[in-house]
Amino acid sequence: MIAVRALAKTIGQQEILRGIDLEVATGETLAIIGRSGGGKSVLLKHLVGLMQPSEGEIWIQGQNIIGMSERQLGEIRKKIGILFQSGALFDSMTVEENIAFPLREASWTRALHYSSPLLRIV
Repeated sequence: MIAVRALAKTIGQQEILRGIDLEVATGETLAIIGRSGGGKSVLLKHLVGLMQPSEGEIWIQGQNIIGMSERQLGEIRKKIGILFQSGALFDSMTVEENIAFPLREASWTRALHYSSPLLRIV
C-alpha cells in the first residue's frame, strides 16, 4: 500500500530526513514515534503530498505521488487519515487555507461562499 524509497528532505542547511525506506502493507497499522524534532511530522506530510522531498520516491497503492497535481493528490488523500498532535494546523497553509481545507475536500466551499457572510472562502 505505501512504499517509501530513499526519502530525503533538506530545508536550508538542515537535513530533516535522510534515506528513509519504509513499507506499510494493506491493513497494517503503523505508529511513528521518536524524539521532538526527529522528522515524524515531516515524514507524514510527505506521505500525503503536503511537502515534496529533496530526493526519493513515495508510492501509494502503486502510484508514485511525487510531482502529482493537487487534484491527483486529493484522490490519494481520501484514502489516508492522519491526526497530528493536538489537532495542529498545517504550517504550510494560511489560517484561511486551514479552515478551507476540509470544506474544499468535501466540495462544500461554493455553498458556504454564497450563504455565509461570516466565512469567505475563495
